[in-house]
Amino acid sequence: MIERYDPFGRAMSLRQMMDSLLSDAFVMPRDAQGAPAGSAQLNMYEEGDTLVVEAGLPGIKPEDIDVNVERGMLTIRGESKSENEHKERNYLVREQRTGSFSRMIRLPETYDVDACQAKFEDGVLRLTFPKSEQAKPRRIQISGGGQQPGQPQTSSGGAQSQTGTSATAGSAPSR
Repeated sequence: MIERYDPFGRAMSLRQMMDSLLSDAFVMPRDAQGAPAGSAQLNMYEEGDTLVVEAGLPGIKPEDIDVNVERGMLTIRGESKSENEHKERNYLVREQRTGSFSRMIRLPETYDVDACQAKFEDGVLRLTFPKSEQAKPRRIQISGGGQQPGQPQTSSGGAQSQTGTSATAGSAPSR
């Protein structure tokens, strides 16, 4: 089927554009990376047999952070408080974040959340989840063809049987 090019066929209406603009700006504002504004910036990666989740939480104290996992969903909550509130100041720019935040991300099922280790250093919360024993690859032992497992392989002194195609004694290969 041939489709004719229509430059206005897929364009958004003015109302749709305004709804999107207002929603992005006021209802659910997002930062440059696409995460909800005011939330923790996350990195999640695998390092060997561990899953690492790092959350950038500058200016937040470890006692103001709450981390929990429920049904595979990791939730990091916290609150940053402004200690130096000066009413006499007239701020021209104030980018220091205050208030509460929450960030949720689904964890892969192959990691053991009960053995998680958490470390907070230099404004970065680092959570490490080891891979669960059930998810680790296992080597399966393969027994030799035709013999029972656990029985040693024996060979009789002279004649050994061969499998596959072979020339019989006394015949010459044809060319």
